[in-house]
Amino acid sequence: GNVYTSVTIGTQEWMTENLRTTKYSDGTAIPNVTDNDEWGDLSTGAWCHYDNDNQYDTIYGKLYNWYAVETGKLCPSGWHVPSDAEWTVLTDYLAANGHSGAEGKALKSTSGWNDYNGQSLNGTDNYGWLGLPGGQRVFDGSFDLIGLSGWWWSSSKYGTNSGWDRGLHYYFYDYVWRDTSSKESGLSVRCLRD
Repeated sequence: GNVYTSVTIGTQEWMTENLRTTKYSDGTAIPNVTDNDEWGDLSTGAWCHYDNDNQYDTIYGKLYNWYAVETGKLCPSGWHVPSDAEWTVLTDYLAANGHSGAEGKALKSTSGWNDYNGQSLNGTDNYGWLGLPGGQRVFDGSFDLIGLSGWWWSSSKYGTNSGWDRGLHYYFYDYVWRDTSSKESGLSVRCLRD
């Protein structure tokens, strides 16, 4: 029931907004889990707002655990959660097209980021990707880093308990950080056209 805009970067078409759905593509409801202990104990898909506050929905979308991602049904029909390799296609394209060492800055929005140590964290948003600092929900259910970091899932598993992700940060100002998070973590999702 949501409408999203998109942008083409190289050979890929990305949504320019974080996912906001409360249903899988087959119509099944995704539970909204607000309790910290319950969130940390999950082994099935769930979503939440940052700080369980729906004021963040329009700007940052929802945060999803990796169990929701691994269903393969989180994005609308015709779209999917990008794999780790597809994220690398994006960052390689940026590096090859004038943004080497500043791939993150090219994806960050031009406003909406907090300052850190007197330095602006806003980006140049060269492609209209509109990367915003929606923070994360940590595996224990607590919330962290809104205004300073944005994290996005990939669909690629890392070991038995984690998934690959990408981050835009306050402490690696210009980079896209490749990392892993526990499956219980709540991160943003950007969909990629099939």
